[in-house]
Amino acid sequence: MAANNDFYDEVRKSRNFTGKVVLVTGSGGGIGASIVKLYSSLGANVVITSRKADAVHKVAVDAQQLSPKKLEPLKVIADLTKSDELKQLLNKTIETFGKIDILVNNAASLSLAYITDPKFIDKLKSTETLDINATLELTQLAIPYLEKTNGNIIMISSTITQRPFKGYFNHIIAKNALENATKVLSIELGNKGIRVNSVSPGFINSKPSVTEPTIIKMLNMAANRTPLGRIGDPQDIASAVVFLSSSDARFITGHNLVVDGGLKYNMDSDFMESYDLDKLSE
Repeated sequence: MAANNDFYDEVRKSRNFTGKVVLVTGSGGGIGASIVKLYSSLGANVVITSRKADAVHKVAVDAQQLSPKKLEPLKVIADLTKSDELKQLLNKTIETFGKIDILVNNAASLSLAYITDPKFIDKLKSTETLDINATLELTQLAIPYLEKTNGNIIMISSTITQRPFKGYFNHIIAKNALENATKVLSIELGNKGIRVNSVSPGFINSKPSVTEPTIIKMLNMAANRTPLGRIGDPQDIASAVVFLSSSDARFITGHNLVVDGGLKYNMDSDFMESYDLDKLSE
C-alpha cells in the first residue's frame, strides 16, 4: 500500500523536537552534554543535570545559544546516587515543564576493577549504585509521565558488553544489566506507548583537551583499528540518540544501536589493559 503524504511530511519533520521535554542525566560534559545540546538545537526544552554546578551552567549557556527560540534549560545540580535528589530532579522537571517526553540515562561511573582487587566488591557496589540502581529508579519515577506523552527511554550502554576488556569487570556488569533492562522494559512498557532503546558507543573522544601521552596513544591505537579510520565524537552518539527518539524510529524498541565505526571487530581482551579509562570520564 502506498504511503500517504502525511508519512512524508512526518519524515521531513522528524528532527523537529519543538515542544518536547528532554531529560539527560550526566549532562555536565562529554556525551551527555552533546546529547542535550543537540536536542536544544532541535527545539526541545532540555534538563541538564550533574553533580558539578560549573559544568551544568556552562553546558546550559551553550544549549540556550543553540536553541532556535533561545529556550532556557532547566539546570539541576544533583547526586543521582541519593534517592531524594533523584526524586527532586524529576519533580523539578515536571514542575517546570509539566511533562517529560524523553529520558536519556547517560550518567555512569568508570574505573578499573579486577576481580583480584581487594576493593573489587566496594567498586562493584559503587558502580551498581549509579549505573543500575539510580538509572532504574529514575526510569520507574518517569514512567507515569512518559506514558502520557508516548515517550522514549534511551539507555547509554557500551560496546564493552560485546567485546569485553580485562580490568573493567564492574563496568561490563553494569552495562550488560542496562542492555537487558532495555529489552525487558521494551516488552513491559510497549503497551503503554513507551519505546525503550539503548546506544552502545565505542571509543569516543569525550575530552578532546586531554594531553596525557598514554591517553593520546590509546586514542590513536583505537583510531588505527577502527574500519572507518577514526574514533567517535560525542556528536556521533548524540545523533544516534536523537534518531532513536524520533518518529523515524517509531517502530523500533528493545534495540541496542552500536555506534563504534566498526571497532568492535578489531579488538581483543587485552586492548585496554594498559589504560585507565576513568581519566576520560566526566
